[in-house]
Amino acid sequence: MITIIFSKDRSMQLDLCLKSLYANCGEYMDIHVLYTCSNDRHEKSYEILKKEHKFVDFVREIDFKSDLLRLLHDKMHILFCTDDCIFTRPFSMNEVVNMLDENIDSIGFSLRLGVNTTICYSANAIQNVPPCVKIKENVLMYGWYKADLDFGYPLELSSSVYRVHDINPILYNLDYSNPNELEWIMYCSLNAYREYKPLLICYENSIAFCNPLNRVQNLNNNRCGNKYSSDWLLTEFEKCGRIDIEPFIGFIPTGAHEEKEIIIGYS
Repeated sequence: MITIIFSKDRSMQLDLCLKSLYANCGEYMDIHVLYTCSNDRHEKSYEILKKEHKFVDFVREIDFKSDLLRLLHDKMHILFCTDDCIFTRPFSMNEVVNMLDENIDSIGFSLRLGVNTTICYSANAIQNVPPCVKIKENVLMYGWYKADLDFGYPLELSSSVYRVHDINPILYNLDYSNPNELEWIMYCSLNAYREYKPLLICYENSIAFCNPLNRVQNLNNNRCGNKYSSDWLLTEFEKCGRIDIEPFIGFIPTGAHEEKEIIIGYS
């Protein structure tokens, strides 16, 4: 099992992502951050994070696809994550992997979906929770190919777990050079999974969400907030500021993405 977190120019948000993951999953996790930076200041902020998170492998991106495939070599399961993801409630990664292996018709295990995620932030729309079957206490499964919006988007990079061999045809055979392109080709490949992997697993209430405070790429015009720019957060990070995890403990979001105010503490 491997966890790969994609990051660009978001040392402050990445720090919160990592701390929230530690706080909610007590099991050993093989965590790798595949990151890139737009300037020296951001680069130096990641060097600081390397010292603060000594058990995390930070990989400076050289060639995105090659770097990703190297990290995934010989791995059986992957948790994809983005640096603006926040984990909010306790969960067991061993349970997630076991549920995947026991339900071979499932395409993955989403940590960002649940009966609470009734709003699709990116579309600014209400979404219907699809009919679900409870396969274990607090664990649900449903048919993603009939579902609305986020529920019908089972291949994604923000906080979902997959069997590596299921997605290897995409990872090895198609062209992509960054996380946005990878997620797009994953979406475009959905029809290939519809017949033999028609189901998606999730917790009854989601245990993770993305807090879209800002945008650090210009490949698409994803909806996001405009109060906390990446550069402003970098300046506060350089002042030894870090986002307080406390307001997110036990938080139940209304969607896979939700803008939530942050509190920065200084040491």
